[in-house]
Amino acid sequence: MSIVVIDNQAVHYEVFGRGRPVLFLHGWLGSWRYWFPTMEVMAEHFRTYSFDFWGFGDSRRKLTQESIQNYSDQVIRFLDALGIDQVQLVGHSMGGMVAIKTAITYPDRIQRVATVGAPIDGNSLSWLLKLTDQPLFANAFARMPWVRRRLFRFFLGETSDQAIGEMIDDSVKSSAVSLRQAVSSMWRTDLRPELSRLKVPALIVHGGRDDVVQPNQADLFDNIPLAKVVRMPRSRHFPFLDEATQFNDTLLCFLMAQSSTNNTGGTGGTGGTGGAMPKLITREYQPVP
Repeated sequence: MSIVVIDNQAVHYEVFGRGRPVLFLHGWLGSWRYWFPTMEVMAEHFRTYSFDFWGFGDSRRKLTQESIQNYSDQVIRFLDALGIDQVQLVGHSMGGMVAIKTAITYPDRIQRVATVGAPIDGNSLSWLLKLTDQPLFANAFARMPWVRRRLFRFFLGETSDQAIGEMIDDSVKSSAVSLRQAVSSMWRTDLRPELSRLKVPALIVHGGRDDVVQPNQADLFDNIPLAKVVRMPRSRHFPFLDEATQFNDTLLCFLMAQSSTNNTGGTGGTGGTGGAMPKLITREYQPVP
């Protein structure tokens, strides 16, 4: 376990591999841990990072309220603390919303952005998540860890990855306040008016059977020139677990398309946001030849 102190608060993070940096952001109820299988694959080509948002996993909240804006600021503060100039950003669900917000706000720091099952309009969240915006439900949810474990297991689907137990264990670490405020911020965030300001290449992945975030969020990128959408019809909310091989192929192709002018390597470095988009990224998933 690695710790970095940001705003006098301890942030837990993990890092694997060598090369250009890629930062993975987790979703609501989660932690860095469910990105571990993907990070292992990407670490063969990149230096991969993931941290726990304040109030989740092993990053305890003392000062900073859980919100999409504060988590976006946490991304930049994390990069500053580790001396990383620019990064490719990958976010799932709530982390995907944070990733898009960060890429729009800080295009000089984010080279490319990939989202997975991300709500762009907070109203796209399922009614189950919206219930936890109410203190009564959030408190009950926090007092009954077994309910939280079963709900997270339901969201994870039928995947049999050996790390599932550890992912579920991390899902019960958040307080009622953290759960409620994070959902409240997601629900009340609408990034649609900001999408036209997206100036970096984007990969938008959605599972066709997603029952946590409406898959139609992918349609919001139809007129965004630098965004390419991949729909994985057999996946639910966790395509990187449901169809891991296909997802990894797609993500790796996207990340590797970073401009060849960036030859800095290491944990930081600079580089443009150019590079041709891989041909496999279309409106439906196509396997890599």
